[in-house]
Amino acid sequence: MKTYSFYTLLLIMLMGCADPARMLGFDSEKWQQDKKGCQGQRNTMVNDFESIRRELYGRPEAEIKDILGKPDAEQLMRRGQRVFIYYFESGSQCNERNKLSEANRAEVRFNALNKVSEITYLRPVPAAK
Repeated sequence: MKTYSFYTLLLIMLMGCADPARMLGFDSEKWQQDKKGCQGQRNTMVNDFESIRRELYGRPEAEIKDILGKPDAEQLMRRGQRVFIYYFESGSQCNERNKLSEANRAEVRFNALNKVSEITYLRPVPAAK
């Protein structure tokens, strides 16, 4: 009985030490440091985000938080769905905490199983050249 408890505890500890999810070619740290897109860093990462967008589909919420960080805003939808909002540019969200802004943003929709089912843009951001 003690051996079983020991191995269960060891397994739990090993699972907690897993590296956070990352995407090749995407600077998660730079993205996450620009909270709500207010510093202008995310605006320069539009092409990088677009290049990983399709790879985010089907990923669980925990991985999205590892890659993109805590969402700038969140909406609860019907049938257990949620939407994480990540702003690309500064706007009224930088000054008004609890209001959604009309600034360019990506909306990451999760289904009832907490997996990404859709990623859309409020207004498509022109690709940087």
